[in-house]
Amino acid sequence: MMKKGEHTIYNGKEYRFIESEREGFIELISNNKEDINYGFIHYKDNIYTKVISLNEVEKLYLIHSFAKYKGELFGASNGENGKVLLSTPHLKLAEKYGFERTDKYLYSKNVNLDEVEIIEERKPFSLD
Repeated sequence: MMKKGEHTIYNGKEYRFIESEREGFIELISNNKEDINYGFIHYKDNIYTKVISLNEVEKLYLIHSFAKYKGELFGASNGENGKVLLSTPHLKLAEKYGFERTDKYLYSKNVNLDEVEIIEERKPFSLD
């Protein structure tokens, strides 16, 4: 599963998070039922959350995922049936690699994970 969005490390484990309604706090998001043992509460379906102070984590960061496909770099996200969804706004690249138009200025293609190299870009993130 590809990561994207806001993340942090809490107790040695990486979690997605959202800003809490309480200033100076964030809400961790997990899909692991075992995290109930660490103070997470069941939100719905397989989603578990825990509100913690910003003082309990070292840093916050933003993850963007890309995929290298046949030597070119594309935007990437989780596709259907365990595949990787590649996207580009560039018509010539889309035509070259058989992408389909999925929006006015966007072309996409689902490929197998073994056809791409996933690249995660991590940038510092601040709630300020």
